[in-house]
Amino acid sequence: MDTTQNIAAKSTTIKDIELRIEKQRKFPVARQFYVEFSVGDTLRSTEIATEANNRTSWDKPLYFVGDGCSVLLVQLYEQYRIGNPKLVGSFSDTIGDILGKLKDGVLEATLRKDIPDEPDLSEVVIKFTLTAEPREEANADECHATDAVTLAQATVTVHDSPAVIATPCSVVDVSMDTTPMITYETTLGVLSRRMEIFNKIVNGIPEIHSYASLAWSVISVASDVLLAQKNRDDRIIRLAGAMSDVFAFVEDAEPLKRIEAHMKTVIPLLQQVTECGYFITEYPKANFRQSSSVTVTTTDFCMLGIWMAKYKMSNIDARITDYETKLQELKTSLLEGVLVQTEITVIRMVNVIEHVVEAIDLYDMPYAPEARYAQEKGCLPGTRESFLAEICDILNNVNEGAPQVCLLTGVAGSGKSAVAHSIARLYDGQKRLGSSYCFARSNASRNPENLFGTIARDLSDLDPQYKSVFCGIVKENRALRASTSPSRQLEKLIIEPSQHLRTIGPLVIVIDALDESGDSAGRRQLLQALSTQIANNNLPTNLRFLITTRPESDILAALPPGPQIVHKQMSDIPDNVVDGDIYKFIRHSLHQYTELESSWPNEEWCWLLVRHSQHLFQWASTACSFIKGFGIGLNPGKRLEILLQTNNSNGVSPLDELYRSILWQLFASERSQRRFRDVMTVILALKEPLPLPSLSTLFGGYLEIQDVIPVLASLLDGVLDEQRPIRPLHPSFRDFLLHKACSLDFHVHTLPKDSLSLGCGLLSCMQNMLSFNICNLKDSRLRNSDIPDLPSRVSTAIPAHLSYSCQCWMYHLQHAKCDPVLLDAVTVFFKKFFPYWLEAISLLSLSSPLSSIPSAIEACTILKDWAKGQEIATLASEACLHSPDPSQLSTLQIVG
Repeated sequence: MDTTQNIAAKSTTIKDIELRIEKQRKFPVARQFYVEFSVGDTLRSTEIATEANNRTSWDKPLYFVGDGCSVLLVQLYEQYRIGNPKLVGSFSDTIGDILGKLKDGVLEATLRKDIPDEPDLSEVVIKFTLTAEPREEANADECHATDAVTLAQATVTVHDSPAVIATPCSVVDVSMDTTPMITYETTLGVLSRRMEIFNKIVNGIPEIHSYASLAWSVISVASDVLLAQKNRDDRIIRLAGAMSDVFAFVEDAEPLKRIEAHMKTVIPLLQQVTECGYFITEYPKANFRQSSSVTVTTTDFCMLGIWMAKYKMSNIDARITDYETKLQELKTSLLEGVLVQTEITVIRMVNVIEHVVEAIDLYDMPYAPEARYAQEKGCLPGTRESFLAEICDILNNVNEGAPQVCLLTGVAGSGKSAVAHSIARLYDGQKRLGSSYCFARSNASRNPENLFGTIARDLSDLDPQYKSVFCGIVKENRALRASTSPSRQLEKLIIEPSQHLRTIGPLVIVIDALDESGDSAGRRQLLQALSTQIANNNLPTNLRFLITTRPESDILAALPPGPQIVHKQMSDIPDNVVDGDIYKFIRHSLHQYTELESSWPNEEWCWLLVRHSQHLFQWASTACSFIKGFGIGLNPGKRLEILLQTNNSNGVSPLDELYRSILWQLFASERSQRRFRDVMTVILALKEPLPLPSLSTLFGGYLEIQDVIPVLASLLDGVLDEQRPIRPLHPSFRDFLLHKACSLDFHVHTLPKDSLSLGCGLLSCMQNMLSFNICNLKDSRLRNSDIPDLPSRVSTAIPAHLSYSCQCWMYHLQHAKCDPVLLDAVTVFFKKFFPYWLEAISLLSLSSPLSSIPSAIEACTILKDWAKGQEIATLASEACLHSPDPSQLSTLQIVG
């Protein structure tokens, strides 16, 4: 037996790896490879590298622990632009035997080829240097981390720079000892390198990778900012050291196992480190002005005094201590494996408001609660990672003069909204989502008039300092609180309050689907308000806006690229990256349908769907939902065949062709197509979407609601959840239905006659359900605003369909002809049910920000104009004059 087998190689290092392919390739396209080395349970991998002249090399060393009998397995993989990597060849031997074959410390071996039908890989030779040294307390993970940290410390550049100390009476030149500078830069270097190691470790863990990427982005900026400063502060050095300390575990053995076992602790730890990074980035901005010379003037000293006074008031030492305490708590939790229920420490304001204005009720302000982002609508974890990181870099740039708006454009179905929801979810977790607002034409409350009121109220809820200043501005100005002018709202509700505050780090505002805010005329005022304030550089310095939209000409003209606006396009993402992400999405969505492999093995079915998607995520999402079935009698394989038969002929968009194929499968006969059109006409005509039970209650008597909607789960939201309103899953489906050239037999159009049927259904609902004291209130002396459980009482007594009927009945009837039969029905309702209707409107106005008492006055005004010259017009006119303020009365007094 060879004596080399008995060598105790406790620490094994492999480096200077080189790959050589002996046979010349037929095609000149360079391939990409990586190599995996494993010893026992330890697996190491090189980075992906591109071949040049049939050679590929890697310099970074890999570390292992083993003995002479340990087997080293070497596996070479080719990485493709799309799809999984494929094993090219392998080699294995014991470390002892390999040591006996080394020539000058280098092993050269031919890999066993694992792709027999690949002629261009006839002979693949790998060469690397291997050393084995006995070490008493060495382990592979520690070697990796220590090597990285040592490199960081070795590459620190020490600068001898003078420092200045100012006194009230004189100017003094002082030379600074270089020791603090070394400590300062070394601390930052170790922090950066440890975070870099951490990011590589978690690269394959989508659940926390986005938080790690955000933290790395912020820390990188903080490091650059601080290294550029000439004035050092021991407190910031101390904080940077505490941040570095929490990542020291990457130097321990098997850090990946610790991370995977304690992910619920790792996420808040990353969030806390990110917060510290924001603080460090902001800190030097408060420092006094440093002149280019080595002297400080009296003016400089005065500025220093102002800075010190401001920071003394805000208690910087206490804030840094809070950060350090939280970091230590999270580190202990991670190392001891104990999950702590804790909130991260977030400091958003530099200055503290000493005289806090009493908070006021803001419910009379425009607000759209349903416009907030939805977590489930974000990107699939592990997809769009590089693109999301690019957007975060833009939003995190808080340097003076940095762009404040990122405008993201893309065609329908390209995934803009998924990116917006992912960014909103990330910054919401960081407690830095100022607000999110998703426009939708199918929801009347998500309109331009509600946008800035919603943002202002969300900002007030996020930070008490902002709310204090904000309430002081609007407290005695009800007209301002109720304003629906986008220009006035932006200026008075957002810009003016922010002028009184000094902030730390960004607050992100996400505005999704700006093109859905209305047609070009309907969004003109909103675009003008935005463009004017951006052009004048008036936006609050800490706010960062992510706005997504289709590339509509009026929006692009109002928000052109410039110093304050960065344009990003979904088409910036390479097609192969998009297709790779779509592949991941399809495989994730349909992984349970193993029967697809019988007809399309090796996931060929997945790649066929990717090709048909033509780089559109919405196509893939709709296709996956259709394949899953949801009430359709075909098996998944048959449904897949139907989709693969589509071809985009005659210039029809992939989405339109997909919608046609699905609808023709679901509604093949002329009668079923007519039923579909009738139901979808009602759904698209509603001002606010309603859930399926409400639709059935209102229109089930003359529409086959239950025959049509349940099979449309791949196209409509709310089908599988009776609590969610029914609406198109994607705006492109609504556009498809309203465009006859695209939808053909499924074309839906809304006409005045549709308003008549809708209005009559709502009128009938109110006549059947309205009654005196509908919420069963016990005390008529209490004002509505003084009833603590009023919202829950209202939601129980006034369901969604009755609420909609009360608010929108006249809106739908106004386009119908005022014939005698309809006029009599409206007159009877108005005479008999008006008090009960007014009671319901008053209750809804105080329990929900979506409705208010002016809606009753508006309905009466519409009714008066609709029934000109009739008795009902006079009654409606009198009702407009005498409608009471519901906050000042009880509902029983209103009815009386």
